[in-house]
Amino acid sequence: MGKKAIIKAVDRNSIAGKIGLLPGDEILSINGQDFRDFLEYKFLMTDEKIKLKVKGNDGSIKEFTVYKSFDEGLGVEFENPLMDDIKRCKNKCIFCFVDQMPPGLRQSLYVKDDDYRLSTAFGTFVTLTNLSQQELNRIVKLGLSPIYVSVHATSPEVRNFMMKNPHSGEVLNVLKFLTSHHILVHCQIVLCPEINDGRILEQTLMDLANLWPHILSIAVVPVGLTKFRERLYPLRAFTKDEADDVINFIEDFQKQSLKRFKTRLVFAADEFYCIAQRQVPAYETYEEFYQLENGVGMMALLKRQMEQNMVKLPPALPRRRKVAIATGVSAHKFLRQILNPLQKVKGLEYTVYPVVNNFFGNSVTVAGLITGADLAEQLKGKEKGSVILIPDVMLRDGDIFLDDLTVEDVGNFLESKLEVVKVNGKDFLNAILGKNGGI
Repeated sequence: MGKKAIIKAVDRNSIAGKIGLLPGDEILSINGQDFRDFLEYKFLMTDEKIKLKVKGNDGSIKEFTVYKSFDEGLGVEFENPLMDDIKRCKNKCIFCFVDQMPPGLRQSLYVKDDDYRLSTAFGTFVTLTNLSQQELNRIVKLGLSPIYVSVHATSPEVRNFMMKNPHSGEVLNVLKFLTSHHILVHCQIVLCPEINDGRILEQTLMDLANLWPHILSIAVVPVGLTKFRERLYPLRAFTKDEADDVINFIEDFQKQSLKRFKTRLVFAADEFYCIAQRQVPAYETYEEFYQLENGVGMMALLKRQMEQNMVKLPPALPRRRKVAIATGVSAHKFLRQILNPLQKVKGLEYTVYPVVNNFFGNSVTVAGLITGADLAEQLKGKEKGSVILIPDVMLRDGDIFLDDLTVEDVGNFLESKLEVVKVNGKDFLNAILGKNGGI
């Protein structure tokens, strides 16, 4: 088959464990059929009678017949679930964040993937510009749904300009094909001032709305710009008034969509509300929180979780506690507001520190792009108490910041303990209150 389905680990209580499959074994076929990746593997594994052909790590060929329920897997983890290389992005988007990163970071940060298999499995966004009709047919055959698509504009001219790919203007036709075959789609629009906003945004939203109910959600996020934009297209950030206009337009569109579809369909990223210096909408307005990982509704969700758990606050802590909380500039004011009830807890002192992004440039304000060096430099010499709390979105690969500093590195520099906290209201409150005062 040209691909290698080599087993990395086996659950000893699973089917694979019981028939004696081992790490290093390679599954060659299922019911006589080759498979090219984990998607076809899962598709073939839905049969209740499975004939496996396996190449042992000693080179021997083995065959097994197993009986199972349709939703039961073998219980193996593959060395490379894709079983081949990631499909790389062939676009030259004028707003690409990877192109705006400095040299010298770890290699994985420069990988531009555009792989529909990762989209349906992990919710990463794809552009649909590198798919043949055969691959589109495969998406339909395997029922790969939902899929996450970076649309940006349905106008062929505008999308071609933004992505610098002659195939990019076909996105609406591709979406019509997929949705006509009942593939569900989540869309995102990276909005750039004076390029795909205004009337272009209106047309894009109307075109996508016409594909409802198979278009499940549309997120509109502001373009992210770093200071490393030498020889790149001269984009600029949204002003406060422009962000306000975008929000007003989207909220008007939501009202129309509610009447037409019983869903708001389109949602502005939290960052737009930060730029416009407006309160984020109520929790209920985000409906299913479809695009939480895209920065849409995170603040509203955290606020709700905090409010639900604030009623359990102790009147006082058994021993005095002083903590520091580090976050991005955009969330600083918001966090201070929702944490305000904690001032009533006797024995607790806390300080929320906004960390300016000197590494990428101060126009980057989200917590997820703060580096270890910026955190260390800006908290040096400040009151930190017994612990510094940081959100888990600051880290990659467990405990590593974008600049390859570890949590331990920064903690040693600051001579303080760093504690990584999930962006979850209850976990966050418990981390602030400590073990002896948690809720």
